[in-house]
Amino acid sequence: MKKVIPKLPLICLLILITPGLGQTQTQDKLSFHCPPLPQSTTAPTTRSLAMADSLAKEALIPLDMETEARIAKVNSRSRQSTKADSARVRAFFELLGSVHGSLHRYAGIPTQDKLEKAMADLQQALVLNPDLVSALHSIALIAARGGHNYACAEALYLHALKIEPANAIIYFDYAELLAYQGKFEAAFRYAETAMALADQPCKDLYQWRVMRMHYMAKNYDWVINQCDQHIEKTDQEDFWNNGWPAYYYKGLALAEQEKYDQALEATNLSYAFLSKDGFNLTSSARAYVMAGDTAIGKGLLAAVLEPNYEWMPYEIATAYEALGDFDNTFLWLNIAADEGDEWLRWLKLDPRWKRIRSDPRFKKVQERAGG
Repeated sequence: MKKVIPKLPLICLLILITPGLGQTQTQDKLSFHCPPLPQSTTAPTTRSLAMADSLAKEALIPLDMETEARIAKVNSRSRQSTKADSARVRAFFELLGSVHGSLHRYAGIPTQDKLEKAMADLQQALVLNPDLVSALHSIALIAARGGHNYACAEALYLHALKIEPANAIIYFDYAELLAYQGKFEAAFRYAETAMALADQPCKDLYQWRVMRMHYMAKNYDWVINQCDQHIEKTDQEDFWNNGWPAYYYKGLALAEQEKYDQALEATNLSYAFLSKDGFNLTSSARAYVMAGDTAIGKGLLAAVLEPNYEWMPYEIATAYEALGDFDNTFLWLNIAADEGDEWLRWLKLDPRWKRIRSDPRFKKVQERAGG
């Protein structure tokens, strides 16, 4: 099943394309050394910024069609241009900083050699322009998600915010960094600032990530209340793109309160909007199992594993956990680790794993996830 990515402002799309979203990656810890924070120098010239903008338009549109081969082509073309005009050197590295910031599959997370290439370009970008927030952002993402160096990522985010104190995406990614370390009080403060700074399309994306933070913090009543408010005010026609997560997170919160029938009802409403979506079908399978309809749950889970569905390994693992099939639970959690499923960042906090936390296999997966 192919995903259709709606047209959104570029800055919002950057937060949507995260590791694990259709990309083959690895969550095993990579060799990572935190670079020193850059010192500010002169700002880039108008000419170099114009060239960077021109290259960025060619390289980043349409962003959802980007491939590593396309980035390599831009890389080669830009390097050749530096021979004729030194101003393009700055433009090239600024472009690569932007590219790495949006395309994590090229930003080194899949393999060590790509990590080193990405870091070399990003650090060169910072040599040329120490105030290049897109490069700082990219290195912070690599530090946190590839190298599991949270202290480094935090320092880079805070430095970036000194340069651009109204950058909503930096605020929000920093909030999530804090949240998946369990520092929820600070995380909620930064997320609130991000929501205040963001435009409406970005807020629509952020709200679900905020919902996930509160779910992980076990603020179930808050999640249910916010979901109900969103359901009440959202036009039914918009639920395809922006509404179904309200039912999903409401279902998760209700299940943790052991209100299984209500959780099943909410989850099935989510599934009704995306009936051919593997993620929602799997969450519906889990909800049926939790509500005692094991046969239906197994049938839905079997359907997800058919070739016409895109696998959602972390969510599939939750369904097997509900069934008490812990061998398959760990099988799919390790597949999630192989593919870099971004939900793994929440592994140590996700309440759906409370029955298996004492299993030695859980610790091994957690190590792979950086916990």
